[in-house]
Amino acid sequence: MTEGTGPVDAGSLLDDDPDRQNDRDALEHVAVEVALAEADNAEGHPGMARRRLVKALAQLDRLGEPPSGELTDPLRVRVRARALMELAKCEFETRGGPQAALAQLDGLVAAGAAHVWSGIVPATAGVRGLLALRAGRQDEALVALDAAIEQIDVADAVDGCRALLNRGTLHSERRDVAAARADYEECARRARAAGFDLLVFKAEHNLGYVHFREGRLPEALASMEAAARSLPGPVRPTALRDRSEVLLEAGLVGVADATLAEAAQMFADEKLPREVAECELGRAECALLRGDPVAARTWATSARQRFQRRGDEAWVVRSALLALQADAAVFARMPEGRASRSGWAGVARRAAEVEELCRTTGRPTWQRAATYLRIEADLARGAGPDPARVLDGLGAVRTDEPLTLRLHGRRLRALLAAAAGQPERAAHHVRAGQRDLALHRSRFGSLDLRTAGAVHGTALAVLDMRLALATGRPEPVLECVERVRAVMGGAPRVNPPSDPHTAELLTQLRRLVEGSRPVTGRPASDPERIRLFAEAQRLKVEILARSWHEPGSAGDEREGRAHEVRAVLDSRPRTTLLDVIDHQGQLLAVRMDTSGARLTDLGEADAAAELVRRVHADLEVVANPLVPVELRAVADRSLRAGLDRLDATLAPVLHDADELVVVAGGWLGVLPWAMLRSRRGMPTVVAPSVHHWMRYAGAGLPHAPVTAAAGPGLVHAADEARRVGDLWPGARVLVDDDASVAAVAGALAAPGIVHLAAHGRHEPDNPLFSSLRLADGPLFAHELDAGAEVPDLVLLSSCEVGRATIRHGGEALGLASVLLRTGVGCVVAAIAPLPDETAMRVMTSVHEQLSTGVPVAVALAAACDEHERTQGDLVPLVCLGAPV
Repeated sequence: MTEGTGPVDAGSLLDDDPDRQNDRDALEHVAVEVALAEADNAEGHPGMARRRLVKALAQLDRLGEPPSGELTDPLRVRVRARALMELAKCEFETRGGPQAALAQLDGLVAAGAAHVWSGIVPATAGVRGLLALRAGRQDEALVALDAAIEQIDVADAVDGCRALLNRGTLHSERRDVAAARADYEECARRARAAGFDLLVFKAEHNLGYVHFREGRLPEALASMEAAARSLPGPVRPTALRDRSEVLLEAGLVGVADATLAEAAQMFADEKLPREVAECELGRAECALLRGDPVAARTWATSARQRFQRRGDEAWVVRSALLALQADAAVFARMPEGRASRSGWAGVARRAAEVEELCRTTGRPTWQRAATYLRIEADLARGAGPDPARVLDGLGAVRTDEPLTLRLHGRRLRALLAAAAGQPERAAHHVRAGQRDLALHRSRFGSLDLRTAGAVHGTALAVLDMRLALATGRPEPVLECVERVRAVMGGAPRVNPPSDPHTAELLTQLRRLVEGSRPVTGRPASDPERIRLFAEAQRLKVEILARSWHEPGSAGDEREGRAHEVRAVLDSRPRTTLLDVIDHQGQLLAVRMDTSGARLTDLGEADAAAELVRRVHADLEVVANPLVPVELRAVADRSLRAGLDRLDATLAPVLHDADELVVVAGGWLGVLPWAMLRSRRGMPTVVAPSVHHWMRYAGAGLPHAPVTAAAGPGLVHAADEARRVGDLWPGARVLVDDDASVAAVAGALAAPGIVHLAAHGRHEPDNPLFSSLRLADGPLFAHELDAGAEVPDLVLLSSCEVGRATIRHGGEALGLASVLLRTGVGCVVAAIAPLPDETAMRVMTSVHEQLSTGVPVAVALAAACDEHERTQGDLVPLVCLGAPV
């Protein structure tokens, strides 16, 4: 955030000559208009400021005294100089051409204005530095801003603060964070002493941006929010744009894109095309990260056109670079052939041009990005010099660069090493990139940010798998997938709300959700329903945003190794482990049992993914009592046919498996494995990672407390909880008002077994607000405690809480997945609506078996199979985690 203007009132323009104020009503009016224009500029309204300034300068000219006379009058010099400075900024922002105003300002200085107002020289230098900075001419900007700050003792207080703030921004852009912090802190100190609240806000906001440059994203977001709270008033679009950069680096692509869209609209309303263009560049980066290169190119092209019309050459180069990155993403998806090689040749040629432009304009970070693109394009088309020589020439990856550029550098070095026939060296660079990403994500206490950050690691994960597949052996493939899961998933703990304000917001949301139930049946257009929904969304956004401020702690999530899996399987000879992945549209599986390991290609993944989508749609219809019986029968036939087709697709790796442990993520993790014909009645577990399964497999249920709770609104829930309690001596049964959020949350923060019979709801758009309905409202996934202890087994006798939303990067989020991340060994949950009677019958049977020592996966398989044989219905309950 730069500073073009400051909170200077009319008094600051007149107080040099107080004896003459009362005699100069006309000049006082002009001074007031100039001060108002300064305030307009400070709040981001240069169009309004320009209109005031044009009138003010015209009034100055009409006062009758010749311009030469002004140089003997400090008041006139100051008013005219301030007006010209502000006009130069306005013209730059709205029209791109401040030259006329600057020429007049230079004329004042040349005519000796500094003898009347010594502060005009540093003020003018500061304005020139700001405009050069905004135009991307960094060297020129630094010279001017240094000159302004060298004369800070004779400058007006506001001009000194502005110069410090703008030089801090320049240092920040050049990634000299120590110099940036020093300038921002000095600016804040001086501005606070002078009472310049807006400048204090901007300096403190920018100190948050320094945290961002250092990779401390939670601290950056917290600092920016604290700065915003310090200055009441409407949201500022520049602050939104800066915040979006932090969100994007964190991997919150959707939130960043929405934030940029909001800022762009505000800038457009003020007719600020340059600011709109910067937002469009940000949206292009968002599109690239979410895998939409066509949209990325569209945004980058629009931004380039806006910058070209203004003559902002440096930003034209940045736009061209982003468009090239979008083109490269398109060609990377194309099959190898003439068209692909031709496309890559064009990318290489244009990247070389951009590389040279970045070099001549002093943009080393952009230059390296263009260099990486050029080399990658040459590699892809089989051209360029010897890859080993190119790799040696690249040197080490800079650790102070943006995460996306750093990971691109790691990936490119791995590609070069692979092309040079050096697979070990390629693997070294991939691991280095994965360590970068793991460290980046370890800094987040928020599960929302941890899972979002996975989007940055997708390209490295693809390359890692390519290297593993090139070995032709299943063990490296399994270890590759585990390595990626450890990096993408991060440490298993979830940080619960740790501040009273967040706890209060959650209480408000709970009351709102519970209190709005009477209106949920109204039409979607109902005003009260719309109001309550909007308020709930506002609370959710604020709760999540506060969680982003939580710092994490460095720590690695362990990855499963093939030799460790063999050791566990040797002790469990009836168990088969199946690790299934979707690798660039191909469905691959590593199967391990006591006979060894093998890798199988199961065909195209898209067809299987579509079958999974249809099966889930059919499950919705089959379980909906409001759907006519005839239509439910049709859906049931479709469901069974879809399951059979999935079974046939997976048959090569499912045969002869007694206890099956499926390790899968993304859409494969929500595939109804236990409902496949070949798996009905057979113990089946779906684990988030090999390491999770090995950690808890066969641990056995301790002689620990059992808690059974029943939420409201279910006919059989209380009876179910009591029946479960009767099966376990000393069990605690929570029904009616006793089944509160606090009581259940406490049970989920202690060892033992927890059974919850309650309405469940999966929130696809906000999975961390998936919930269970309890006596006093919903218990949200977001607030699950990750204390020192957690249950060994949680059984969710609830609708659909086994579901998960798959985020960009493949990470899954939902109530059950959050429980597993907290350290719960096993979760039994439904992946579709579950009828109340079915839940009671099946879950009671499961507990009857558990209480006699039967493992949970075996008990669940037997109970579901018995229900299907006696009732004819398939049961959408799954065993997640490990068969404790």
